[in-house]
Amino acid sequence: MRQSTLALVLMSTIATGCTTAHPIYDDKGQQILMVECGASTSMSICYDRAAKECPSGYRMISEEFGFNRKTLKVQCKQTGKES
Repeated sequence: MRQSTLALVLMSTIATGCTTAHPIYDDKGQQILMVECGASTSMSICYDRAAKECPSGYRMISEEFGFNRKTLKVQCKQTGKES
């Protein structure tokens, strides 16, 4: 039982490690967040990373599915503001 738990934690860490998030700017000059995930990573991991980066929530701008990666572009919501 212990080995299976360790394997699950390791797989989760590896999958999470396959995501990156960094700020970029849209065509209007507003800062947005681009989350990139490996092609074999579940989309739920990508959404989880966006939620982690935007604790007040986010608005989806785009999703792209490429040969070797998936990309989400989101705009983080400001604390206390509705978007």
